[in-house]
Amino acid sequence: MIILDKKSYDLLSYLIRLKEAETVMAISAALGQSRRKIYYHLDKINEALPSHVAQIVSYPRVGILLNSEQKAACQQLLNEVADYHYVMKGDERRSLSAIYIAVATERVTLDKLMMINDVSRNTILNDLAELREELSSYNNKIQLHATKAKGYYFDCHPMALIQYLYKVLAGVYQGGNSSFIELFDHKLSETQGLSAYFSKEVLDYFHEYLFLSQASLGKTINIQDSQFMLQILPFILLSYRNMQLHSETKTALKRDFNLIWKRKEYQIAKALASELYHNFKLHLDDIEVGMIAMLMLSFRKDQDHHVESQDYEQMRATIGDFIDQLELRYQLHFTHKKDLLRQLTRHCKALVYRKAYGIFSINPLTDHIKEKYEELFAMAQSCAVILEQAWQIRLTDDDVAYLTIHLGGELRHSHADWDKTKLVIVSDDGIGIQKLLLKQCQRYLPNCQIEAVFTTEQYQSVFDLMSVDIVVSTTDALEALVPVLIVNPILSDDDIIRLIRFSKQGRLSDSSRFSLELEKAIETIVKDDADRYALKTKIEKLIHHELL
Repeated sequence: MIILDKKSYDLLSYLIRLKEAETVMAISAALGQSRRKIYYHLDKINEALPSHVAQIVSYPRVGILLNSEQKAACQQLLNEVADYHYVMKGDERRSLSAIYIAVATERVTLDKLMMINDVSRNTILNDLAELREELSSYNNKIQLHATKAKGYYFDCHPMALIQYLYKVLAGVYQGGNSSFIELFDHKLSETQGLSAYFSKEVLDYFHEYLFLSQASLGKTINIQDSQFMLQILPFILLSYRNMQLHSETKTALKRDFNLIWKRKEYQIAKALASELYHNFKLHLDDIEVGMIAMLMLSFRKDQDHHVESQDYEQMRATIGDFIDQLELRYQLHFTHKKDLLRQLTRHCKALVYRKAYGIFSINPLTDHIKEKYEELFAMAQSCAVILEQAWQIRLTDDDVAYLTIHLGGELRHSHADWDKTKLVIVSDDGIGIQKLLLKQCQRYLPNCQIEAVFTTEQYQSVFDLMSVDIVVSTTDALEALVPVLIVNPILSDDDIIRLIRFSKQGRLSDSSRFSLELEKAIETIVKDDADRYALKTKIEKLIHHELL
């Protein structure tokens, strides 16, 4: 059965509702799609119709109008979307196809790609053409080939493929689309369910071992990064297993990992490999062990007891120069300068390993940080050249945004200290975000006493022992005995207004949703979506700067 994509269903739904014939031009204007796209989706609908139903045709100067039999068949197609739950967009299909090609333990054919994506042959061919175009941006380091013997496969250096897969998987699991993640996992479990890497027993063992090993490691991986590592690790390992590498390539790959052989993460990864073989007869070679250690080194840490090790003395000196330049150039003052140095050292240790191995890093809060902390971001960016030159790396806006988070959390800010409502902050977004959120709450809730900043797990273990009046949380999955105010990790203007309202009224209120009300007011005057968004953003920014 052919499953249509979202825009095909939009056209299908529109055609069913037509009472009079409409031309393709009129339909394209109503749906906001080009005529070429309308014809393309019409072909897909015709391909999905049963053979006994007449094809839908656009007649010159008349257009399209379904007969009763066509309407019934189209309604049946439309009903099937409820059973399917989610219809993938083009970029999501390409992500699924790329990962499937990389990890499939059997020959990948066009028919198998059609089956796993539930789309037509033409759609898959178009997706593969776009995927090849995307890969061309990697300077031909990764090429997608197809032969009768091997089917579809990637031709590239192993590290180039691992870096690419990491980026694709980050887009999937950190993209925020839970429906697609559920479908992605389901589709691949159907094809890879028999692989030992994806078995529930092995995945549970990975989780337990890596969790327990953090105590001996002296570090705590950020909870979100830890979860992401467990999600992607089977894909990374299996994609390596599927590569047919010459001994020379393996030797060169081992040399690429020379930065990690002496690190404690490598010893933990090696012990994990031994346990996996003992318990599941799953053998990991030296390169796979190196990959696990590489990921452990590359992820953000919430705690690291080794930041003052002599191994990182030069790094601390460089970061100290970075902080000094910020103070000298822009007259900034940091509340706890030593703590800031430790935080940035902990962050930059992982950053340097990510850069060394080309591990993609995305900061979902970058746009918010650049808007809300425009000046501090620009200051950090101008001084970041010190880090780039010392470590011979290039920092992206996402990297600078992470630095800005840590800097913003330690900027000196004084205010009067009086009797305050008791509250706690709960956030799983890393220590940098926690400290920044703390500073924001101190600013907008001057009559509140902030008792502590917790992760969800920490709060759930003590919430019945604490005496507080309110919880400010970045997650809605929280059990609490007191009112909970849900906010974004980087406070939006709507969040700030709700905080200020609570500060003044001493109670939570849903009577005003600033962004929603502003949106409603503007849409009656400005019809264009882009213009409306631009105006709304400008108004919110003006209010933030002038009033808040």
